Amino acid sequence: MNSVTSLDFAKRDSRPSAGGRIQIQGVNKYYGESQVLFDIDVEIAAGETVCFIGPSGSGKSTLLRCINHLEDIQRGCILVDDELIGYKIIGGRIHEMRDNEAARRRIDIGMVFQSFNLFPHMTVMDNICLAPVIVKGERKENVRAFAAELLARVGLTGKEASFPSQLSGGQQQRVAIARALAMKPKVMLFDEPTSALDPELVGEVLAVIKDLARNGSMTMVIVTHEIGFAREVSDRVVFMDSGRIVEQGPAAAILAAPQNPRTREFLAAVI
Repeated sequence: MNSVTSLDFAKRDSRPSAGGRIQIQGVNKYYGESQVLFDIDVEIAAGETVCFIGPSGSGKSTLLRCINHLEDIQRGCILVDDELIGYKIIGGRIHEMRDNEAARRRIDIGMVFQSFNLFPHMTVMDNICLAPVIVKGERKENVRAFAAELLARVGLTGKEASFPSQLSGGQQQRVAIARALAMKPKVMLFDEPTSALDPELVGEVLAVIKDLARNGSMTMVIVTHEIGFAREVSDRVVFMDSGRIVEQGPAAAILAAPQNPRTREFLAAVI
């Protein structure tokens, strides 16, 4: 059972929201006695692209995993389209969902990890088609047709029968993006999608993500150390340090003229 009891859910906006709106309200996260997220409050509009930047260990990836309930939280709540993620209210208290319930709730949330996480014994096509067929019960022939479209979109037509070991890191990450897109998510989460890549492969993955951002059909939350990419692709930048949001605002404003001294110090060191 989650111990969260203090939030006033009656204050939530009860109007129907556009698909993919994310509300992060008063989120605190602990690992044992160590607190790693402190009172995180941020709202991400439907169709918005938001980049989280900050030094390593600042809590960015942990927060991203909390949005998808790959990590639990000890206080606060996260909602997508006004629905709690990972938790439910019973008798005025918040309880953590069972794994199968949580999985159904996050079916509209796609995630791309640092390390690809492709099934090594399955072909590219089978990696992409597995979840829509098994989880959503879609017809295999329809899923394969859509997967072919996605592979064309990420520039990998002709790789359908390849295994992950036969692909470069950049190609594997593009397959991972296609796999997430195959579930037709409202929200896409990217956890440092280029950090495991050789420098010459970074551009091909960033180009795919830029194309998705320009399309604007999904809400995108990206944890990245690529500051130039964040400037180009994001509507808004959130700077985190030591488990707290230090500063946030339009990408152009934050990256060109940050107001907080810690943000200025960080950007001066990495740009």
